[in-house]
Amino acid sequence: MKVIIILDQMQAGLGGKERADTPLGGERVAMGSADTTEKALAKNDGELLGTFYCGTDYYADNRELVQRKFTKMAEKMGADVVVLGPTYDYAEFAQMACELATAFQTQTKIPAIAAIAEEKNADLIAQYKDQLTIVKAPKKGGTGLSDAVDHLAAGAAMLVKGEDLSAFKAEYCY
Repeated sequence: MKVIIILDQMQAGLGGKERADTPLGGERVAMGSADTTEKALAKNDGELLGTFYCGTDYYADNRELVQRKFTKMAEKMGADVVVLGPTYDYAEFAQMACELATAFQTQTKIPAIAAIAEEKNADLIAQYKDQLTIVKAPKKGGTGLSDAVDHLAAGAAMLVKGEDLSAFKAEYCY
């Protein structure tokens, strides 16, 4: 299973809110919080192809460009699945994750899975939960992150294998 992880500038380790204008980019390594997810993916026969990142303000100003470039690059790299987050309770990152997951589902054959905290994102989750696979995740500093990351990796593997996600979604997703 070949995986691309998409993060905002904070989770990629590129700065806080003051760096929300960080342009899209990518590295062929696990950046920032992707390191934890990479380890969980490895337990599910996952291989990280790279980390894509984008500042939340840059994304808001360049949605179509970022969606087009991320989807094309993931296709070019031969990704089997795209993992977004965990976004914790960061509303801007959660919005970006949902919109990018939708772009992957509508513009490519690459499935996408996101991990989002309900705090500050309840309306967004309600809007997208029927179209996307959104794993329950804790808010920043909350408990249960390692479980959420394990569920994210397991869900990604199930998506790649084309397995029925009904029971998985009922237990671990919104």
